[in-house]
Amino acid sequence: MHIAKSILFMLSGATAGIAFVISCGDNWHLGADAAVDATADAPKAPDAAPGCDCPAAEPPITGRLYFDSSIAGVDGNQEQSVGRFCPPGAIAISGSCKLSTPIFNPRKDVILREAGLIYGPVPSGWRCTVRNNESETVLYEIFVLCLKPAP
Repeated sequence: MHIAKSILFMLSGATAGIAFVISCGDNWHLGADAAVDATADAPKAPDAAPGCDCPAAEPPITGRLYFDSSIAGVDGNQEQSVGRFCPPGAIAISGSCKLSTPIFNPRKDVILREAGLIYGPVPSGWRCTVRNNESETVLYEIFVLCLKPAP
């Protein structure tokens, strides 16, 4: 009895699914009206011109990106915070901090405590705060990526 109900339930679902697919066709009609069939088969008119004729919201970025870096040193068993700033009027987008030691040196006990944008009215630079737990001076590099204003 359960098998018969299951098969009946499955067939009713399949029938409903097929009916929905057929009813959503592009030009499937029950009537034989030639005018309706012709308009349904006609190509659709475009909504707008293929090219954009509106003014640019923002000038192109080409030539407006500014990248700068510098190397700083933190003495042994000290903490230091150093920033790298963008030119006047530019906005800082991103930055990074990197330990500047050769890869073949042994590991250094250096902690990047904080890294991020320097804020004023707008982001104006990138800051790195480094803690050196070694006895000797360690060098690190600060990078900043800025967007200069449009000419």
